Amino acid sequence: MCKRNHNGGLVGRFLGSAQISILFVMDLEYNISARILAKGGTIAVPAGEILQGIAPADLTEDALAFFCREASIRHECKVYAWMDREEYGNANVFNGGSDYEVVNEVCFLCVCECGKELLRERTDRWNDKIGGVL
Repeated sequence: MCKRNHNGGLVGRFLGSAQISILFVMDLEYNISARILAKGGTIAVPAGEILQGIAPADLTEDALAFFCREASIRHECKVYAWMDREEYGNANVFNGGSDYEVVNEVCFLCVCECGKELLRERTDRWNDKIGGVL
C-alpha cells in the first residue's frame, strides 16, 4: 500500500517479498521561454513576459499555446514556446542507497505560425523538434 505524505512523496511498506519504492519530490525547476522567428531576426522571450504574474506551477499548456498563437499573429511569423518541469528528489538506486536527481520531467512544446498551430506536444524529455531553437 502507498499513500502520499505531507511533502508529496510516496510512503511505502513491504508487501510479502515485494518492496514499494519510496520517492520524495524535493524541488521543482521550471524552464519557460519562447523564440519569435521574426523577419528581422530571432527574438528571445523571457519567462516573465510569458507568465505576466502567473506562478510557473500555474501556467497551463493551454495558456502557453495561447501565448504562442497570439505572438505568431502579432509578429506575423513562426513562434516556438516551451516549458520544462523537472522534479528533483531522492531516487532509489540498485545498491540500496539513494541519489538526488531528476526523477520526473515533463516537456511541452508549441509551434505556431501566423496564428495557425503547427505542433503541440508533451513528452518526458526534449527531442529533436526543440533542437533548432535552443
